[in-house]
Amino acid sequence: MPNGTVHSIKVPRLYKTAAKIVQEVREKHGSLKTLIYQGKHPNVSAIYSLCYKTLAKETQLNYLLNKINIFINEPRLDPWLARILVTELLWGKKTLKAECKPIQTVLAYEQKLREELSNADDVKHPPKTVKKPRYVRINTLLLPLEKGISHFQEEGWCIMPQCSNYTEYLYAVKNLKRPNFIQDFHIPELLVFPTNTIFYNHPKYESGEIVLQDKASCLSSQLLNPARGSMVLDMCAAPGMKTSHLAAIMENTGKICAVEVNEFRYQMLCKTTKKTGASNVETIHKDALALKSDEYPNVEYILVDPTCSGSGMLDRQKAFGKEKYDTMRLKKLQAFQVLMLRHALLNFPNVKRVVYSTCSTRPEENEQVVGEILENVQNAYKLLPAKELLNSNWLNFSSKIYNCSDKCLYVRSNVDLCNDFFIAVFERDFDVPLPEYRGRKQQLQQQVASNNQEKKQIDVLHAEDANTTRKPKKLGKRKNANEDIFQNEETSENEETKDGIFIDSVLNASSDSIEFIQEVKNDSDDNTSQNNDSVVDIEPVIKKRKKKISSMMMKLPRNRYRLSQHKELRLQKKKRKLP
Repeated sequence: MPNGTVHSIKVPRLYKTAAKIVQEVREKHGSLKTLIYQGKHPNVSAIYSLCYKTLAKETQLNYLLNKINIFINEPRLDPWLARILVTELLWGKKTLKAECKPIQTVLAYEQKLREELSNADDVKHPPKTVKKPRYVRINTLLLPLEKGISHFQEEGWCIMPQCSNYTEYLYAVKNLKRPNFIQDFHIPELLVFPTNTIFYNHPKYESGEIVLQDKASCLSSQLLNPARGSMVLDMCAAPGMKTSHLAAIMENTGKICAVEVNEFRYQMLCKTTKKTGASNVETIHKDALALKSDEYPNVEYILVDPTCSGSGMLDRQKAFGKEKYDTMRLKKLQAFQVLMLRHALLNFPNVKRVVYSTCSTRPEENEQVVGEILENVQNAYKLLPAKELLNSNWLNFSSKIYNCSDKCLYVRSNVDLCNDFFIAVFERDFDVPLPEYRGRKQQLQQQVASNNQEKKQIDVLHAEDANTTRKPKKLGKRKNANEDIFQNEETSENEETKDGIFIDSVLNASSDSIEFIQEVKNDSDDNTSQNNDSVVDIEPVIKKRKKKISSMMMKLPRNRYRLSQHKELRLQKKKRKLP
């Protein structure tokens, strides 16, 4: 380290804040945007850019820092702050201007860092991600669409003409450059600006007149399309972007019940609805699965956007890279998503339309969830084809190998230039009654009851086994052989009965298993009644016992005959010896 460094000089706040945010993102899997905006830093754009570059260059950073052994030579240097400073030095401003100790320490290794960077051709660079444009939704609750467009034109932006089809629109967005912007093809109030356009410090954003919302997020509200004056339930509402969009579609009429169980996210929801002027929204701090139909009997539209893996979020991919396939986590998420969607479809009798959406690319959270739900709701709901809802102006749909076929909508980032998304639209058929709905408590009670019943049956089986257990008979007591045979036959009959009880005890597994097991039982009964002497078609365990019994029956007469003949010979010899 250079001499004369003043230890009392503080590290610039920008670098300290960025280091703390990156550490939270990596160690606690926090949301990059949430951590940045909740900190209320005065220079949001600079801190976002620095954090994003640090996360994007993680592979190169780890390689360089290990090569120069900076953490071994400087054990008191904060590793997260070091990553931020090296990122700024090599890929940011290309210089560090401060006299604090951490910066001077990093500057002492500058030459080594640049040499290793020039030699690091074999370092794997992260794959290039999709450069999506900047989407800006005009909040029509506070700012009319025409005034919003004219306001941007006054700032020097030029609006491009509307396209005749979706393919033409995608080409225009892909080649969008300053000072041009365009209206979205499907959502008129959504404006599209070139990549890296910054609006975080725009006065319209701070006042809530414009909302920075991705197109994929807007599509679920657009496809739900609630009527003016209706009642809507948003079951997983935070942070409130979709909720405020629904309020704008309804023009602040009717009522929206926005539900959120997490305390921190609930506070975000309240702030968003207040900022955007969504006066018809009632925020509810509660578990959505605890909502009862008698509390909200007039609900007509429901939006279900539950917790998911987030594998379709481009910002998440930038921060964490491509996440590994975690089977156990996906199963847990799928179980929760099925529970939430089933609760929405079967618990509110007056619902007309339900939209299910996730920001995931995994079929376990998308097609498989919808397929299972379609079996639950039977014909009470039908799945609306997304292609028809968007007038055939879409390119990606769900796979035909699943029950939902190609009726659901997929948003693909590399094609549609926004976050990956999945949307399914259910519509109620009031001519068909709803199947019986069982809440979470009822399901748990039923599961406990079935488990107790199975336990009792197992105890009964154990007791019967203990009662039928006998000590082996001695070979000398041949006169009880017939009784042994009779008892063995009784034992085999008892075990056949136990097999029947065991079969009945596993019928709770699924409807398919019930049909299969019942067929096996019927087949075995028919075969036994038709051929009492044959042992070919009987179950393996019973077959083995029957063979054993038959072999004993075959042996016993021979033994008796030989014994009786032997006795007669001995008697004849004794008679000959008599005078």
